[in-house]
Amino acid sequence: MTDSLSDDAPKVRLAQSYRSDQLAALLEVFSVWSSGSFMRGLAAGAGLDLDATSIVAITLLARDGDQRASALAARLRVGASAISKLSNRLSAIELVEKLPDPGDTRATLLRLTPAGRAAARALVQAGDTMMAELMREWPEDDRAHFNRLLRRFRDDAILHAVRTETATRPSTDPRKL
Repeated sequence: MTDSLSDDAPKVRLAQSYRSDQLAALLEVFSVWSSGSFMRGLAAGAGLDLDATSIVAITLLARDGDQRASALAARLRVGASAISKLSNRLSAIELVEKLPDPGDTRATLLRLTPAGRAAARALVQAGDTMMAELMREWPEDDRAHFNRLLRRFRDDAILHAVRTETATRPSTDPRKL
C-alpha cells in the first residue's frame, strides 16, 4: 500500500504541498463534501430543498437532540442573528420547532419536528447511498479493511483533537496565571 493518491486521481497543486499524502487527500475530500453546492446536491437527490447551513443544523439536531439556539449557533459558528433567521426559516417549513427552555425561560430550545426527523433520515440515506456508490467496485476485503482503518483513524483523530483543545484552554490554576 502506498501513501500517494492513485495515478488517475485528480491532483490539486497547492502553493505549499503537504508531506502527508493522506492529509492532502482528506483535505480534498473535506473541501468538496463541505461545499454548499455538494451538500445541496446531495439533499436535492433526497428530495430536499435546503441550504448547506440548514442541512448541517438538521444533522446536528438529529444526532445530538434538542439544543439551545445559542448552542447550535456555536456549533455552526454563526451569530445570534444568523441562528434566529435559520431557526425561523426551518420553523416556517415545519422542520424545527422552538420550545421554551425549562431551565432558562429566556432561552429557546430547537427540536426537530416529525418532518425534520424524516428529512434527517433522508439525508442519512443519501449519504449511505453515496458511500455505496463510491465503493461499489471495491472488493469486500478492501471495504472491511478501509472501514477498520477509518474507524481507528477517527478515534485517534478525536483523541488528538481533545488533547489539542485541552492544551489551548486558558488555565484556571492561579499558579499558572
